[in-house]
Amino acid sequence: MKTVATYPVVLTSRRLSLRPLKIADAARLARITNDPLVTRNLLKTTTPFTASDARELILRVRTKKSPVWAIDNGQLIGLIGIAGEFGYWLARSHWGKGYASEAACLVIDHAFQGLKVDTLHANPIADNRISRHLLEKLGFEINGATRAYCCERSRMVPLIRYKLNRQRWEKAWATHQGRRSKSQP
Repeated sequence: MKTVATYPVVLTSRRLSLRPLKIADAARLARITNDPLVTRNLLKTTTPFTASDARELILRVRTKKSPVWAIDNGQLIGLIGIAGEFGYWLARSHWGKGYASEAACLVIDHAFQGLKVDTLHANPIADNRISRHLLEKLGFEINGATRAYCCERSRMVPLIRYKLNRQRWEKAWATHQGRRSKSQP
């Protein structure tokens, strides 16, 4: 029988702390999630996204003991998790700074090493090229397509299905680590 942690442990990197969500995060979570450019790539979230909505989300995650983390660089800048599938979102002001990649490496490595997950799945909206590029860089491979309703867009949208198994991750992680060590003094 596998031993699986039911609530996220704190994961840290040089720039980030991935930690459980706190009720005190509600106002900041509402502000960063209340951006239509963020929510356009989330299936079940719409704007306006209020502090009350954020509190409900936080309580739901905590009650279910879901593996969902606050991405924190001194302040809450997004969420990342593997509840059902791998997914994340960041405040627009933090896009393009490597935070998503850094947080993703922490969570994926924890999923395979700490939680003993065999395969991760992700289903980004097809036109979310940046997330798709990140998934592919992390070693995820396309595993089909599907459709789902996106609340913010008020319509069905195509999704690209991705999967990542432990062996593929270990290969991608070794390549990633090699690139990092060459670029660091």
